Amino acid sequence: MRGDKLFRKRLDKHCIFCGENDSTVLDVHRIVEGCNGGGYDFDNTVVCCSNCHRRIHHGGNIVIHGWVTSTVGKLLHCEIDGEERYLSKFDRPTHKE
Repeated sequence: MRGDKLFRKRLDKHCIFCGENDSTVLDVHRIVEGCNGGGYDFDNTVVCCSNCHRRIHHGGNIVIHGWVTSTVGKLLHCEIDGEERYLSKFDRPTHKE
């Protein structure tokens, strides 16, 4: 499991939500929680920084609906601050301080 998380962080290299690329603060979030049978496979994970990870679990202002397939590839369907978004892991957002 730890190897899968490390591999995913090295592959994606930045937070999909804010663009943070400091590997020491990147984490791997399971979309379906482990207690509900969710594993660390690619279709159930997203790389995010520790700040955005807290927003997912505690702030409630990042809501993840899951990965969807579109004509441009896989996109993460989510809501950030109440706004619906479709994010690509290949498009790095500008990091905000």
